[in-house]
Amino acid sequence: MKKKNDKWPTAHFDNPKSDKPIEEIWDEIDGYTFESVFEGDDKIEDFDFVIPLPPLKYRGKVLKGLFFSQAADRIVETFPKIKEIFFPIANSMFSSYPGSEHADLYFTCYKNEKREKHFKQKHPDKKNIIMLPLQDADFLNEYKMAPVFNTPKTVDVFCVSTVYPVKNVPMIARALKEYEKKYNKILKVQYAIGNRDLIVHEDKSIDYSKLRFDAQEQLKKVEEILGDVRKYIEFFPFIDYKDLPKYYTQARCCVLASLLEGKNRFISEARSCNTPVIVFSDFNKYSRGDYPIFFKNSGEYCPKYDPIYLADTIHKVITNPNDYEPRKNYLMYNGRKNFVNTIVDSIPYYIHNIPNYKPNSIQENLWVDLAMQDNYQLSTYDFIYGRNVAIQHVRGMKNVSSLVDFFFKRFGIK
Repeated sequence: MKKKNDKWPTAHFDNPKSDKPIEEIWDEIDGYTFESVFEGDDKIEDFDFVIPLPPLKYRGKVLKGLFFSQAADRIVETFPKIKEIFFPIANSMFSSYPGSEHADLYFTCYKNEKREKHFKQKHPDKKNIIMLPLQDADFLNEYKMAPVFNTPKTVDVFCVSTVYPVKNVPMIARALKEYEKKYNKILKVQYAIGNRDLIVHEDKSIDYSKLRFDAQEQLKKVEEILGDVRKYIEFFPFIDYKDLPKYYTQARCCVLASLLEGKNRFISEARSCNTPVIVFSDFNKYSRGDYPIFFKNSGEYCPKYDPIYLADTIHKVITNPNDYEPRKNYLMYNGRKNFVNTIVDSIPYYIHNIPNYKPNSIQENLWVDLAMQDNYQLSTYDFIYGRNVAIQHVRGMKNVSSLVDFFFKRFGIK
């Protein structure tokens, strides 16, 4: 297994300006991929194996399926015959291009033709890889992550992210102070960091001494900026996934302070719950080029990486709630149906091999639906939306091995 890139492009985490040539910046971003994390045996039970479309066999015709993973190479090298019935998709979990040697497709987060051309010129051995403007964050079940009925807007700002340096939490803290200064109000903010090592006492004060050193440094900066943090931010160590829709729904907006990372699941979940998002216009700007972070009136781009501008953007969003239609736009452009159709429509194999193929309509194709029912006793729609998650999404090599064995037996692969 070839070693993947593991050098963080830290120079771009909180600096939106660079005078380097864009090609050099692209190479720096591609210097890191989370694939490298899953190459060692210590993470052998931690990687995902997700199947947006399974292999199908009906009336003598066989159609290959799709899977994506952060460990696509490890899976292919462990089960070489898997490519007989699956197209592997590599996922870097970052805005870098994956380093996979065996994947047929790459998640690239955004459509950026100039960057794709540069990458393939630099890596001519990968010229035939299909680039998908997607990531695992786009495989969101928009019917589970949805607005909660009869939930009033009682929180001004909701955030879900780690507190590592890449997330720029001190920028949010500075914006809250600027908001108080300019608008004479302390915003109600909730922040879930996804780490149970954070201790929140009954009086809402926090103890972050068990967090990783760089997370501790970030929260120390937040304390220095805000003083009594409890007045400004209610921190949550962890919120169960099933409970997240309530938190999104009760928020007037969701804020992301990052400048460089992956596609980011948080801003997809927020929009799916009909809560407008605020991101910096500089977010992933080198990776995405002209590709939008979100479509239409789903939120606001903060025009400058500055706490005053962020405070003003928050004020604009929370005082004009009727200006935004995030869920409507999310359903129009994103969600699982659109995710699967984007992949299928990008692969000539499907265009030529699916009977009566029509673009952007895999869930409506009769042959696919008949084959899905015949093979898995599910409709295409039910498979896409995880009606039987045990044959769609597993984690760790033991579970991957069992699921691959299931498909090999079903399709006669020894």
